[in-house]
Amino acid sequence: MFWNFSGFSKGISKNLQDDLTKHFLYLADSPGFESVVHKIFKHAKAAKINKNTLVVEFKSGKTLTASSPGNPNSYKKFPKSFLKLIEKHNTLKTDRLELGKCYFDFEIYDEDDRVYDLFDGKASNVLCPLHYTDNSDWIYHPTEKNKEGEPAIFPVIHELEDEINPVYHNIGALFLQQLCDEFEIDIEIPIAERPADPSADSKTAWWDNLRDVWKQTFRDQFEDEDKEPTFQTILTLEKLDLSGRPISDLKPLEALLTEKKFKLEVIRLNNTSVSDLSILAMAGKKFFSVDISGTPVKDVSMLKEINFLTADGCTELDFATLVKLKKLYRLSLRDTKLNDLEFLHNFTELEQLNINGTPLTDEQIQEFHVRFKKNRLEKNKAASSKRDPLKLDIHPEIKDPLLRVLADNSDYNPELALEAGEKLLAQRTERKDIKQILKDLIAICDKQWRKYLYIKTPEGRKNMSSSTKVKSDSGIFPRRVISALRFPSPALPIQSLK
Repeated sequence: MFWNFSGFSKGISKNLQDDLTKHFLYLADSPGFESVVHKIFKHAKAAKINKNTLVVEFKSGKTLTASSPGNPNSYKKFPKSFLKLIEKHNTLKTDRLELGKCYFDFEIYDEDDRVYDLFDGKASNVLCPLHYTDNSDWIYHPTEKNKEGEPAIFPVIHELEDEINPVYHNIGALFLQQLCDEFEIDIEIPIAERPADPSADSKTAWWDNLRDVWKQTFRDQFEDEDKEPTFQTILTLEKLDLSGRPISDLKPLEALLTEKKFKLEVIRLNNTSVSDLSILAMAGKKFFSVDISGTPVKDVSMLKEINFLTADGCTELDFATLVKLKKLYRLSLRDTKLNDLEFLHNFTELEQLNINGTPLTDEQIQEFHVRFKKNRLEKNKAASSKRDPLKLDIHPEIKDPLLRVLADNSDYNPELALEAGEKLLAQRTERKDIKQILKDLIAICDKQWRKYLYIKTPEGRKNMSSSTKVKSDSGIFPRRVISALRFPSPALPIQSLK
């Protein structure tokens, strides 16, 4: 006697198609899919039981294999709609498709991938109910729901991992849809629309209650400034530039940061009155670059996940709060009160440090740099991936303070270069070493001009030659200096520096 399937208590019936339809009707777990089940099994031509497995043969020559029931207690993390299917059959398989608790290779993703970020970097958060043998899978979305309150499902397709397009059917209905595609059964599939957002009113109120300065700031982040942004479109922002805005707190970001969909990675707060960054703790691993230059910020301990921090001119900054930011690749503390570098020896990821204009002595800097370099070389010997030597934006060998500013311009900021150069030119009549200084100036300038074309920034590598504005601005300084040397002031009788 074969294993007892619901609907086949006395063996395979003569009314095969009707019995199969009745048996598999449980898959129609979204509205309108009953007719899809009927249409699919109208194409069945035979069925047999083989070792507690039901095998259904179709007229096309394809087969559907249904295993014995599973134990719902083994799938506690899965949604109720999935557990109901497991009670009937632990797996359903075709040549290409498998419904059940499927393996999903989460290890192929890293922090730059949306799938990785969506599940907080934890493979245990991923539930995969549907697998294709052609290297694609359907997984449950962690936050999106359908009208039945069950998780939406989205496909993860090889080489298209960054595209997240949920569907709002339950898994049984989705399996029926995919089965029709594979078996080439022509039938109209019911549409499941995304349910209305229950918090839509509160999101509208959020925008309405924003101060004008915040509304304009958000408008300015988009190319079409005349089109009013919505809560949903703001969630797509990857960069937020608040620099120079008359704002003193970040309260409007709180509602955005509670949304998993918020893609913000870079925020610039430089030259604002913002002093409290505690709201940014809600971002977790989302941020990798923060600029607080020229702000009265004291505490940055909540930014422990970021990779780039620019805090130039932050005279109130408590450096003890920097200790937790050990994932930093780049740290800029120009024109601050930094007077000790000891804590930075624990920053094993650090690749660039900018400390121009601090009270640190050349001896402190040199001692730190030598020790840091030695420690990195030792760690690189045992590490599988080697880290680059630390780039330090200070030049103890250059005694002239203005030349040092210029040489330390590791960002190749044209405004900074221009300011330093013009100050040097203004001192021509007073300085006895002006000839050598201007030679050094030209050498530094010429070297940096080449690096303007292609530089690495917190936003990634940039080809500056493609940016007309930056290219033209960065050329101003070399042209002015060269012009001053070729046609010197009467007060500076230099005919040639060669």
